[in-house]
Formats: sequence, C-alpha cells, structure tokens
Amino acid sequence: MTETSSARGRPGRVGVVAAALAAGLLLTWPGSAPTLATTGRTAAPAAASRAARPGHQQGSPAPALPGIDPDFVYAQLAYMATHFRRREAGYAAGAAGHAGFARYWTAEMLRLLGQFGASARSYPFRVPGWAGRPATAPAVNVEVTVPGVTQPAEVVVIGCHYDGEASSTQSAFDDASGCAVELGVARAMAGFWRGRGLYPARTLRFVIFDAEEQGLYGSFSYVTDAANGSLPAIVAMFNEEQNGIGYPLRFLGQLANPVLPTHLFVSPAGPGGLYRALTLSAAQAARTRAFAALLRQATAGSFQAFRQLGDQELTYRGAGGQLVWQPIFTPDQLGELPIASDTLGSSDQVPFTLAGIPDVTIAGNYSYYTGAAAPAASYPYDQPQDTIGLMNTFADGGAGQSQALSLALAVPGMLTAWMLAQPGVLGLARPGGRPIAAIGSIGPVRPGRGVTLRATAFDPGRPRARLGYSWEFGDGAAAAGPAVRHVYASAGHYTLQLTVTAPGQAARVIRQAVSAGQPAGYPNPYAARPPPGALSEAARAAAEGRPQANPSVVLPAARPGLTDKIGRGGAAGRAARAGQARPAGSPPTPWILTGVAALLAAAAAVVLAVRRRAGRARRRTP
Repeated sequence: MTETSSARGRPGRVGVVAAALAAGLLLTWPGSAPTLATTGRTAAPAAASRAARPGHQQGSPAPALPGIDPDFVYAQLAYMATHFRRREAGYAAGAAGHAGFARYWTAEMLRLLGQFGASARSYPFRVPGWAGRPATAPAVNVEVTVPGVTQPAEVVVIGCHYDGEASSTQSAFDDASGCAVELGVARAMAGFWRGRGLYPARTLRFVIFDAEEQGLYGSFSYVTDAANGSLPAIVAMFNEEQNGIGYPLRFLGQLANPVLPTHLFVSPAGPGGLYRALTLSAAQAARTRAFAALLRQATAGSFQAFRQLGDQELTYRGAGGQLVWQPIFTPDQLGELPIASDTLGSSDQVPFTLAGIPDVTIAGNYSYYTGAAAPAASYPYDQPQDTIGLMNTFADGGAGQSQALSLALAVPGMLTAWMLAQPGVLGLARPGGRPIAAIGSIGPVRPGRGVTLRATAFDPGRPRARLGYSWEFGDGAAAAGPAVRHVYASAGHYTLQLTVTAPGQAARVIRQAVSAGQPAGYPNPYAARPPPGALSEAARAAAEGRPQANPSVVLPAARPGLTDKIGRGGAAGRAARAGQARPAGSPPTPWILTGVAALLAAAAAVVLAVRRRAGRARRRTP
C-alpha cells in the first residue's frame, strides 16, 4: 500500500511517474476491471448496514413501510448455515451445531430488539428420535417476545424451524433460510419503530421450532403445551419455510428458464383437503378470510416497497452468456407469488391451523421429491447437498453471493413486514409515558394444577428503572413478582390482570382471559409411525432421517466467474449502468487497450521529464 500521509512530503516527478505506471499495470491486471456490482459480499452478519445496495443506506429518510435488507438476510443465512452444521434434534452427541445455532439466533434477536424490551425463553420437550435411534436429549423451542403497547394481550407469532435431517449438513434452504428471514424481519421492524418513535401495538413473538423434520414435534408442543392457554390470544401466525429458491430467481440465472414462484399457503376457512376435520367458529372463519384478503394486498405492497428501495431490475444470462437486464417487482409479475389454500401441510403451520389461528406458510421450491416428473430446477432440500453454495449456483450459476438469491430470501420478509405494519395484524402505538408489558405464553390451565405466569416488561425511557409487578388471578387471589405460580381450584373462565408500575409514572394494566378446564388438544398426524416392516425402502429411509435422493435430478456445478447484478430501472438506472464492467466471459480487450494507453502516457511523461531536466542542467552550466 502506498502511504498518502502529508508527513511523507509532496511527491516528486518520480512518484508521479511511478503512480502512472502502477495505474496502467492495475488496469491491465487480470480481474481488476472496475465494476458496479456488489456480488460476493461476505460482510459479517452483525454489520450495521450494507450501503452498497441502493435504498438500504444508513442515514436515509425513514421509509413509509418496514424495508428488508436482502444482503443482511443473505449474510445471516450464510453465517448460520456454515457455522452451525448438522442440527439434529434430540441427540446429545454431536449437538454443538444444533445448540450453537439456537444460541446465536437468540443473541442476534436480543441485539436487534433489545431496545424494545425483547426477552427470550426456551421450552424443552421430549422427542422419540429417528426410527431405530431413540433420542438421547430433549429438543428445544426458543421464543423471543416483544411486548405490545395498546393490545399486549393479543399476539402475533412468526415461526420457522432450525433442525435438520440426520443426513443433513448445512440445511441452508430447509430451514436455516426461514430463521434468517426472521432475523431480517426483526431488523426491519426495529429500524422502522426506532425511526418513528413507535412500538408494536400487539405483542410479537419470534419462535424457532425444533424437531420439525422428525414430525412437527416442536410446533405441536408449542401449541398443545407452551402456549396452550394463550391460543385464543394469537391473532396470526407466519411460517417462514424454505425460502430463497423462488421469485425472482431463474434456474442458473438463465433468461430462458422460467421464474421460480414463491408460494403463499393460507390457512383454510373451513374443512377440506388436508384439514377434513377442521372445526372453526364463525368468528374464526371470518378472521381467516380477512387475513387472506389482507395478504393479497401484501403482495402488491411488498413489490412496491422493493421498487422504492431501488430493487427494480435484475440481470439474467442470455443465450450467448451476456447479461440481460430485466424488470422485477412489477405488477404483471404478482402471479409469481401465488396465494392458495394450504395444501402443503408438513410444516409448522399445521397445529396453528387446527387451533383456528389465521396463518400463512411462505415457501419456495418443493418439487424435488416428485420422482421422474421433477423438473431440472428442483432443489434438493433435506439432502446433504442443501448448502448455501448450491443455493447460489441455482440462482446464477456461480459460487459467490447471488443477487437473485438475496432478493428471493428477502421476499418472505418483506411480505411479513408489510403485514405486521397493518393495524389489523401487529399495528403501531406510542408508549404514552408508561411501562410497556405483556404476559408471557401461558401453558395448559387445569383445575387443581399449578400454572406458571411470567411478565415481560420495561420502561422505554429508563431501561434500568425498577418495575413493580402485581397479579390478580380473577378468582380472588393475588400475587406479586415478574413470575408467579397459581392454582385455579375449579374450572371456569377468569380474567387475569397484570399491573406493572414504574417510579413516577402511571401504571400499565393488562387483562387477559384464561380458561381453566380440559385443555384443547390437537393430535399430531405426523407423529404416527408404522412398524418398520410395513414401510417401503424410501419411507424407511425417511423415517431414519436419511431421505433418498431423486436420481432423476442432476445437480448443477458452479461455474467460476458467473454472477448477477441488481439495479434501478428507468433513465437514471440506465445512465448509472452505462459504464459498468464487461459481462463475465467477454474478452478483456477494452481494459488491455486502456492499460496500454496509460503505460504509453506514463512513458511519455518519463521522457518529457528527463528532457526538461537535462535542458535545465545545460542552462545552469557555466
């Protein structure tokens, strides 16, 4: 590196000549051509901002809606998938990746949301393990709660799962991607609230479910145990499933390949299909229909948000390998986010649907296990090859960070953030000079058995303020403290009241209905296992956590140098792209000629300097 400190003095002609020569050499050095692209960034996931992407700069005006940073989501996925591998639920041996993933995700959530009173809680539960391999340790769900202001007794849940198959390595697509999306949503919402001095109106819970791959054990445990007493208070659930291999991605980044859709599966408003025994009240069915209607608005709203952030055009590769700019997030492409009643099942939305809670599962490609009918663009989720590297290759054919992949990872987050900003989902509120508090998830409430009740609270203006907690259970009993235990003597409906006080401020009072009686039960249809002798070879392999690969699908290999680019549309975008680097694979002739010209200019400067010095020397000679 050349020092440029003023202490070194003003460079002489030799320094100027050397600099010119160095510039010429730099311009002709292989791979040194300047470029406006931002592919291949490997910034640490905790970095505060990625300024390279238009519209995501630090210090820009507060957006009208929460905006997801695609690079942040990608960086989180790349870090978690590569640092916490083999996330098998229920086994003590080799559990470092599984436990490390949960610790890292929790720490990141608290870092992003700590200003808003976020708190974390773990819920261990038992699992049987894979077929022929009994579990040796409990599985663990993790929940991060952000208390609401005006309607804290009502809850929105955002979930994903973090476990993998027995044969998995990175489990990047299924489902570290969903956990990265959650972090992206948390970051976007925190920035949105902070920029406006606002807080969520309702309580928000981020959850990572465990043991999904073994049979949805984590989400069923959450619904039937950890949050069973709070189910009537949950107004919506977002399931961030396997994402990234979806809109606006084309297989291998080739323009000739169709865009891969991102699917939105909405909970049904009545029985049928996967949910033949579904029973909903009139109010539950009405809420589900209203949620689906709002989601249809969210697709257009999220597309508009992307374009406002500058994500307007993306390059794909033409038949000759050249980069071709194409518009993205336009109204005519809304069909690439199809909305349908849930026919997918097999994921963590199922118990919430059975409980009558409006939900949506957002998922990318899932065609791999369709046998010989599987198209070439079928991503091998639940296979050892599911890695961040293969996801990049699927997206643009290369090995480095793909812009198409980054955007596809941001799509579910933008949809979720748009929904959260709506008054009927999470909503926004100001604290009003009082502490902010919420009652934690409540387990089953049975007469004669104790139930633990916890409070999450903080003072926005004074994070170290000492808070007071008092409880009234609705049966004449009372208690004090942030966590209490109570026994309801008889069945019935009660109003639980929590009062939180801070010195010099008005109290925050929260009321929540609880029912003591026989807890609602939701049998897990994925937990039943036939005897090993009754299973086919493929079914037995899946029950052992080692699903068979599809021999009809040939996985692509990365080609060095392939990449894609993101930019703005319109005249400004075309002007900005006018001088960008040659497409990968084109001859470097223009850059060589530029370098040669620079070298010739430098040589001429040397000759001229020598002649002038010689002339002066002659004139000074007596």
